[in-house]
Amino acid sequence: MKKHILYSKSLILLVSLFALLVSCTEKLDIKPSQSIEADVALTSPDRIKAALVGAYLDARSLTLFGSYFNEYSELYATTGDMMFIGTYTQPREFEEKEATTTNTYVESTWLDAYNLINLCNSLLQDEVLALLDDDDRDLVEGEARFLRGWTYFEITRLFGLPYVSGVTNSQPGVPIVLTATKSVDDAVKVSRNTVEECYDQVLTDLIAARNLLPGSNGVYATSFAASAVLARVYLQMSDYVNAATEANYVIQNGGFVLTPTPLDAFNNTVNSTEDIFAFQNNVASNTNWLTVMYASLNGAGRGDYDIQSSFLDRFDPLDLRGMLQDDTEDSYTIDEITKMYYIGVGTILNSGGINTAKWGNYYRNIPMIRLAEMYLIRAEANFEDPGTDIGPNTPTEDINFVRDRALAPALPDPVTREQIREERYLELCWEGHRLHDLKRWKEDIGSYAYNAGNLILPIPFREIQVNDLLEQNSWYLTGK
Repeated sequence: MKKHILYSKSLILLVSLFALLVSCTEKLDIKPSQSIEADVALTSPDRIKAALVGAYLDARSLTLFGSYFNEYSELYATTGDMMFIGTYTQPREFEEKEATTTNTYVESTWLDAYNLINLCNSLLQDEVLALLDDDDRDLVEGEARFLRGWTYFEITRLFGLPYVSGVTNSQPGVPIVLTATKSVDDAVKVSRNTVEECYDQVLTDLIAARNLLPGSNGVYATSFAASAVLARVYLQMSDYVNAATEANYVIQNGGFVLTPTPLDAFNNTVNSTEDIFAFQNNVASNTNWLTVMYASLNGAGRGDYDIQSSFLDRFDPLDLRGMLQDDTEDSYTIDEITKMYYIGVGTILNSGGINTAKWGNYYRNIPMIRLAEMYLIRAEANFEDPGTDIGPNTPTEDINFVRDRALAPALPDPVTREQIREERYLELCWEGHRLHDLKRWKEDIGSYAYNAGNLILPIPFREIQVNDLLEQNSWYLTGK
């Protein structure tokens, strides 16, 4: 793979303040600086660890994993189950499948994704890793590769046309940048790599992370977290054997346990038994935008994402995941919400609609990878490949294991493809999966084909202006 250097005007590595975040690892004993000059930032183990903490904070930002990755997927995928009723123009463009090249959400995501990648690249320099002892070296390299690989996966499937199994995916992805940019003198223009090349890099990083990381690492990335993201990647590629293998490894060896009820998996101050990986939020350090957009509670949220009652009709009446709390009062916070959906309250304009309780408090953790997803991946992968028989359960048993936690009636054996896909939607809705699921299933989204050009993000206008090697996605040039 050819190495490129990101075109960037940035001269510093940004490391956000991370005070008072609860953790059981020593990394949080290192006090990060707000700004570290590139030529002195990574010259000691303490500074390296501080920069790594900063990388997690950058990943948690609202423009990346902390919200926008979620919002792009759910808004592009919706055809009526969820409606945007807010006033912001940016999310309305995604809901209407008419994003503009000057959309500020998209521009921020592009810039912040490459800032995070550049920080990971800086941590992965040979001269930086050489400053660490063996254990810390493996940990830093593993965590940096985990964040870089996962970020490339997300932006590749957002800015590039879908990966298609069994063919060479020569459609444009995103630029692959593997060398740290330290100053303007280092910066050169870059072109887009193919989707095939991007997925190869994602796998390279995540496999390395899985092999380098320990099984336990406090609130930070572990070998199980890397395997869980790998399971997602392989499933997106329709590589069912590897998807089932990675998911099964997490289920069988990770020690994770489903929470007693579906709602217990969300709005926690510490990681739940189900969290394979979660970003940490608290009063002193948080990314709150998911709550801003999805919640409508006393002191929390705008209620901009309104879940339609027709969506709740998809659930069995006994299924805890589809129950609606309609006795809410204006004083209610998330701690008074006992069902997965509720009638929004508070004094904001959009109260009175139906809101999901998955994102209900600015200062609670953001679960990114849950054990329930691994059961659903293993079930789907084993079902779709008749030669795949990985793990102790049949697809029906895996699906019913997740349903049982929700008190939903068991499905008869054998489970069907339609039931597996529906179960995935019911369990993982509003967590940022829907668009990517529909694309890999090759299902139409409203009147648009799964691979329609307006179902991917445009390359930001600003980036096209400063880098004439970047190719714009064709729909934004021709409407096709």
